[in-house]
Amino acid sequence: MAPLQWHTEITIAAPPERVWAIADDITLIPRYHPEVRHVELISGARSRAVGVRYRCTIPEGRSGNCVEEITEYVPGSRFVTTFPEDSWGLSRQLAEFKVETVVEPAVGGTRVGLNAYYRPRTLLMKLLNPLGLRRLMARRAFHTLAGVKRLAEEGVGA
Repeated sequence: MAPLQWHTEITIAAPPERVWAIADDITLIPRYHPEVRHVELISGARSRAVGVRYRCTIPEGRSGNCVEEITEYVPGSRFVTTFPEDSWGLSRQLAEFKVETVVEPAVGGTRVGLNAYYRPRTLLMKLLNPLGLRRLMARRAFHTLAGVKRLAEEGVGA
């Protein structure tokens, strides 16, 4: 197994069932991910499950796309996403790249944590990873979690 490279988490003032429903629905990704504008359901499934694949498209800035695949899935609790291909070349530069998403009850709502595991393959990635790549990826992931928080908290307690 590849080593843990970064972790980020957020607490959301919404019940775990609501947060899970958002995380589980692949079609909602463009509503909470700050860069993704379109999701293609390669497997045809709207919900996550082992073997489900989908393509996320980022049309602006670092435009491109990536294919994501669910390799582990525990309903209501956690799932693991791998990145078998992308238009940026990261899948060739980072081996065994996967992100574990954990959803659990917390005081005041729900805690969602992301744990990223990978091995830098190239010399460039081996140099960039400790110099800032880890922090950049964790920061982008946190912005995605903040989007989930915003979406989950809409209308809660109203």
